[in-house]
Amino acid sequence: SGKTTTLYSALNRINSAKRNIITVEDPVEYQLKGIGQLNVNPKIGLTFANGLRSILRQDPDIIMVGEIRDMETAEIAIHASLTGHLVISTLHTNDAPTAITRLVDMGIERFLVASSLSAVVAQRLVRVLCQYCKEEYIPQTDEISAFKQYSVQKLWKPVGCERCFKSGYHGRTGIFEFLIVDQDMHSVILKNPDSSSLKGYAISKGMKTLKNDGLEKAAAGITSLEEIIRVTQIN
Repeated sequence: SGKTTTLYSALNRINSAKRNIITVEDPVEYQLKGIGQLNVNPKIGLTFANGLRSILRQDPDIIMVGEIRDMETAEIAIHASLTGHLVISTLHTNDAPTAITRLVDMGIERFLVASSLSAVVAQRLVRVLCQYCKEEYIPQTDEISAFKQYSVQKLWKPVGCERCFKSGYHGRTGIFEFLIVDQDMHSVILKNPDSSSLKGYAISKGMKTLKNDGLEKAAAGITSLEEIIRVTQIN
């Protein structure tokens, strides 16, 4: 889904000589200049949790944990966040709000989740329409119905040419869902909502869902509606 690219892009954006940035990864996929990177190796007991404990002794300003897979790693990451470190990590969930309930399901107290989280980003990769052969068309009624809040007069579909090896697509791009954990969301998390309720509240506060970000990209001719339906499983 492009998580590693997003993580590395974020680290490169905030990297500076004044900041001590250390990562714990499985595996280290790219060497980042000026950033300390630790490769997980469970065979010798170097797990995400143990690696995280180790780098905390090095007084980092920013920590990147490749993935939070268990309660132990989650607890250490949250403790690091609450003690003044910026912690960036990933979880396997379907959307941004579900990341919050996933941490709770791991055994983390809701008040700790609410206090430590600043933001959650969910993302998926979609194929980009070939700019040389994509074809404009007038959408059918059932296609227009997917764009409830948008005025869509035309869409684009894949065709296939020599440049895209007859696939109709060339390259990939991301669709994103960005949830901000502000004071209001903090209060909502403490009320023990399920992920559906969290999502509804986040949308009411202006969160753009994966589906809607995808639909905007389809309406702009970046990708096809068919691709967005495939990736987000919308009806």
